[in-house]
Amino acid sequence: SRDRSALIPIVQTKMDGERISIYNESVRTDRPLSGLLLKNLTDLTLESGSLTVIDRDAYAGEALMERLKPKEQRLISFALDLGTLVTTRNIEDREPAKLVKVVNGVFQVNYFRTNKRTYTLQNQSDRERTVYIEYPVQQGWELSDDAPKPDITTNRYYRFRVALKPFAKETMTVGTKQALLESYELSDLSRQQLELFLTRRYINDATRQKLEKLIALRTQIDAIEAKLEQLTEEEKKIGEDQTRIRENIEALSKTAEAKTLIARYIAKANEQETRIEQITKDRASLETEQTRIENELAAQIRAFEVS
Repeated sequence: SRDRSALIPIVQTKMDGERISIYNESVRTDRPLSGLLLKNLTDLTLESGSLTVIDRDAYAGEALMERLKPKEQRLISFALDLGTLVTTRNIEDREPAKLVKVVNGVFQVNYFRTNKRTYTLQNQSDRERTVYIEYPVQQGWELSDDAPKPDITTNRYYRFRVALKPFAKETMTVGTKQALLESYELSDLSRQQLELFLTRRYINDATRQKLEKLIALRTQIDAIEAKLEQLTEEEKKIGEDQTRIRENIEALSKTAEAKTLIARYIAKANEQETRIEQITKDRASLETEQTRIENELAAQIRAFEVS
């Protein structure tokens, strides 16, 4: 009748399935879900839909299954597994530098950031259990060389199979690594960055000495730039002062005391002109020295090789 539904059998055959548990930390942190590893041994495609699970003539739960093509297998979950307890521990670290080189004046350090997640599974029942640990696939990350090989790999998960005897405890550690690159301009290398290189053991003593020379040249250039900035600031103040002197002279020309004060202002202006001439000479000298050191720095960077 209207507004009613019925289950109509379309395929009546045995399916290959294994009773398992599925642990996904993002779903629940302490316990896995009870489930099935279902294999489609028919020649038919089973469309997605709901499943009612009966275990030993007793209702076990409801599940949702995605489309299952012939010869495919799928993990489905239908209830909470109260007989298995899971704890996790995570350690993040970084491996020593894998490759250190200089490319176009840039100091490059290639290394791996690592993550190790340890799963401890405790079977709290008197029945053997098989647990699939779902570890998420992350873009830019790969399994470490010492990681266990996953039993199933999908676009979203690495799945690791763990067999648990009654009341037994098992531990599995899954390691992943991410390749990273740190870059440092040799022309702007600082003392703090050099100390970082030493702390992380990027370089040996021979390379350290070469970098010390670059830093010394950079320090000289910075000192010259600071002096040039001081000269520019002084010249600016003199220019502002001379503007005030001219304004004062124009105002004083209408007074009786003009002659004496004007002479004093003119004397000061002459002193300032002399100072401006000296500033011009000092600037030219500093800029010449700056160019020389910059050329030396550039030459050393071009010839730089990591020992």
